[in-house]
Amino acid sequence: MKSKVERQKGIFALILLSFVFASMGLFARYLSTGFLLFQQVYLRMLAALIVGSFVFRNEIKIAHFKKLLIKDWLIILLRAVSYSLFGIILYTQAIILTKYSNVSFISSLPMTAVLGFVLLHEKCNVKKVALIILAFFGVLLISVKDYSHIFNWGAGELFALSSTVFFALSYIARKWQSDILNNKELTVINFFVAFLVVFIASIVKGDGLPVTGWHWELFLVVIGAGIFNILNVYLTNYGLQKVEASLASNILNLETVFAIIFGFLIYKEMPILKELMGGVIITLGVIGMNKLEEKNT
Repeated sequence: MKSKVERQKGIFALILLSFVFASMGLFARYLSTGFLLFQQVYLRMLAALIVGSFVFRNEIKIAHFKKLLIKDWLIILLRAVSYSLFGIILYTQAIILTKYSNVSFISSLPMTAVLGFVLLHEKCNVKKVALIILAFFGVLLISVKDYSHIFNWGAGELFALSSTVFFALSYIARKWQSDILNNKELTVINFFVAFLVVFIASIVKGDGLPVTGWHWELFLVVIGAGIFNILNVYLTNYGLQKVEASLASNILNLETVFAIIFGFLIYKEMPILKELMGGVIITLGVIGMNKLEEKNT
């Protein structure tokens, strides 16, 4: 019974993670007006590190980090680099270089599920594949506005595909980590490593330091982005610890459903029938995959 309860908590964490994903673009869009890309990313990582270290201070034990093996550190480095340096940077570059509809199409590819089958050796069957395709189809209905150019690929599309792979790799690599660190410790160390990696890359790139142009509103947005990044990584650590990658892949597609809700509440964008149908299809895919995985556990 305990494992079932823990699994349900993991599912809820991933649903909440989808909500957080849908809101992250709001911070990125605002911060792009004040900072260069690499600067924006490492400032968000630094804010998350500072806030996370304070919020989780009672759960962080230095003695735990001293017990980590080289394998643990390598996985932490892999996840931080995959998520922050490659995932976020490549996705943002893709948005700049190509049509948003193409990026949405490529980002909706069920890469987390695929890597779960390939790297984690999760059981793959016809029903699972069908439910993954169902949720993928739901995302297409919502996110793609122009179907005539989604197979015309250039540099932007390749960046989008690469970012999807790196994001998925950072998610499923959670399964490889030992139990020495708890999820809060993993969250904080991830931001420490991510900040260092992106900061060094920014300096080597010649971006300089963002020492001018600061004001209270910009400062508060950086802090807000840091808080949402904490939620992002912590919920990823918690959810992927307890839920299968194939189910997680379908749940994370709920991001597009939450994006519709944000569009309606913030920008007064009325959803059309096609988008509502896509939301229903994604939800059915999540419910179906959850029931299927429950039978297998």
